[in-house]
Amino acid sequence: MKIMLSIMKMLPVSMARRMSAPMIAKPRLETGRKHPTIEMNLSNLLVCAEYCGTCPSNPEIKGENALYCATGKSSAKIVENGCNCVECPLLDKCSARSTAYFCKDGACAPNEDIDIKTGKPLSDRAKYLNRFQVHEKEQKATEVMEKRIQAQNVPVDSIKDVSIDFVGDKEVKTKSNIPLLYASLEAGIAHTHVCGGRAKCSTCRVIVTEGLMNCNPRNEAEAHLAHRKGFTPEVRLACQTTIGGNISARRLVLDAADISEAIGEHAEAGGREANVSILFSDIRDFTAFSEKALPYDIIHILNRYFDTIGEYIDQNGGYIDKYMGDGIMAIFGLDHKSQQNPPLYAVQSAYKIVQGLKEFNKYLKSHFNTEFRIGIGIHTGEVIIGNLGYRKKKDLTAIGDTVNTASRIEALTKKAGTPVLVSENTYILVKDSYKWGRQFKASVKGKAEPITVYEPLFDL
Repeated sequence: MKIMLSIMKMLPVSMARRMSAPMIAKPRLETGRKHPTIEMNLSNLLVCAEYCGTCPSNPEIKGENALYCATGKSSAKIVENGCNCVECPLLDKCSARSTAYFCKDGACAPNEDIDIKTGKPLSDRAKYLNRFQVHEKEQKATEVMEKRIQAQNVPVDSIKDVSIDFVGDKEVKTKSNIPLLYASLEAGIAHTHVCGGRAKCSTCRVIVTEGLMNCNPRNEAEAHLAHRKGFTPEVRLACQTTIGGNISARRLVLDAADISEAIGEHAEAGGREANVSILFSDIRDFTAFSEKALPYDIIHILNRYFDTIGEYIDQNGGYIDKYMGDGIMAIFGLDHKSQQNPPLYAVQSAYKIVQGLKEFNKYLKSHFNTEFRIGIGIHTGEVIIGNLGYRKKKDLTAIGDTVNTASRIEALTKKAGTPVLVSENTYILVKDSYKWGRQFKASVKGKAEPITVYEPLFDL
């Protein structure tokens, strides 16, 4: 067998990939050919024979067998409730990353406690950020949409003529069995496809603007990549998608910068809509304090202050989006906990912050002869969530009118002489949980009509 393997290794890789795996014990060959994610061709067989024992990522294999590992037989154990992270010698068949996650059930998926790039345990900061990525609830919503598309889609019994209007490019006449990518390439459109149309890179992605119900359901390859990238139902891989009727679609990857962004992103990177509560908090007259305090004291006090209120936000499932000098912005509705009732957890955080400030002010009064007064504004509504920023420093954030309105409401607290004000959208959802004081309308920047705000009364 060793001599035979040595001879086969001399074959060019391109030839080995085209050849089936001959000259091997029949039971092992049959098992290999049934593997759910790896094709048992000659090239892959050589890798298996050199490095690997029995593959536990094949669900037909039972027991604690060796994991596939590029550096030799792994001593790692299969865990029923999680994944083992191993370097995959057949990387191209599993993941576009340097580390593959082979699970007991045969699927490839990330381990939430492992860095997908390095294979090492995540830092506390990374684990914190992981809490606010796409949730199971949202994934199920996507799956429901997929099933609805499938149920309403008319089965295509025979090949027929269809039309694809590539927005910004041209309208293409094609056949229903031809994937969108190949239809566009045949029509002379410079459609990006870095991986050669194998559902590995996602650079051929399009957004279907009309006729989504005419798209056939995602196949296994597209569904796997779509899950990893966090695609919404209307974002499709052109290399895999076929249609049963006319559609309009727009290419999303147009140049080198788009390609780099598409390949490097994860599920949290792509924009998605979410209904959340935004909390803005700001220290009143902090500029006056900073002008007379030492730089060390300013940073020390702010860090202590943010650590205090940050704990209350964290306890209530809020994601601390950003710091703006002495201000802070938090999002409620991304974490599994706060997603249950974003406005309730946002107002509850505001209550805890106001309550905790009393104790914090005792420290300030004793050591710096000053006290802080704060303003908190809360608004609930739709936002767009995604990773934004320079490629070396991107952060998960929210954008949209809901964010701007929450900021304007925070500014109103100073005029109203109260620490907390909430929007009507928020009030409606939490009114039975708190006592309320004043209610008034106010004009704010960016809004044609005045908005109504409410003052929660906290028993401190």
